[in-house]
Amino acid sequence: MLRTRVLTAVLAIPVVGICLWHGGILLQALIFAAAVIGLVEFARLLGPNAQYEYLFGAGLSFVLATYGELGDVKIAIWLFAQLLYFLVRNTFSTRKPLAAAENILGVLYVAVPLSFIWLVRSEFGLAWCVYGLMVTWATDTAAYFGGMSFGKTKLAPNISPKKSVEGAISGCIAGTACGGGFALWLGQPLGFALAVSLLLSIAGQLGDLCESALKREKSVKDSGAILPGHGGILDRVDSLAFVMPLLYIILSLMLIPAGP
Repeated sequence: MLRTRVLTAVLAIPVVGICLWHGGILLQALIFAAAVIGLVEFARLLGPNAQYEYLFGAGLSFVLATYGELGDVKIAIWLFAQLLYFLVRNTFSTRKPLAAAENILGVLYVAVPLSFIWLVRSEFGLAWCVYGLMVTWATDTAAYFGGMSFGKTKLAPNISPKKSVEGAISGCIAGTACGGGFALWLGQPLGFALAVSLLLSIAGQLGDLCESALKREKSVKDSGAILPGHGGILDRVDSLAFVMPLLYIILSLMLIPAGP
């Protein structure tokens, strides 16, 4: 299992790295493909409650919208229009309200965070995008191995029995250290570098727990099997669902200039 997990990472990281470095159409294609697969996985989790026309119509059009430099106001209008359409449509539907909410969650959980990878890359540069991914991956990796080595105290046994407090702390330490060091290299003050890295590390673990809760509710172990040893696309972007939007907001509010 561990060998397969490492091999998949070794093969996937160069592909992701090349797309991030190049930006443009390569990164757009990667994000769009990940969104398609992620929405398929989410639809499978929902089973008969899935509304494919909404999931793919709203989800993929949002991804494409962010490529078009629409601006925050127009994107907000787009989201409101999609939500209004969905609510009106389901008002006259026989589906349960929870089923409708689950489909909205699919768009917010899959398409929106993936789009923020593009927004961070295009507006703040490659370095800040790498920073967000570095904090996320360092946190995930340290939490995994820290939990295996030291895990004794259950973090959220009703959601994910294998996750431990010790693993979460290990993840926070690694994410803060790696992210803090990288942010210092980008010229940020020590306090800002450490505080933001810790915040993103915690956010990433919350995203992971949210997906674990969804999978437990649907009684599945992994969202898919496209990434051997890792599961599906959702299993890899669950942390990014919280990290990348939060990073974009922080960079925007702090008026951080684009990095290298």
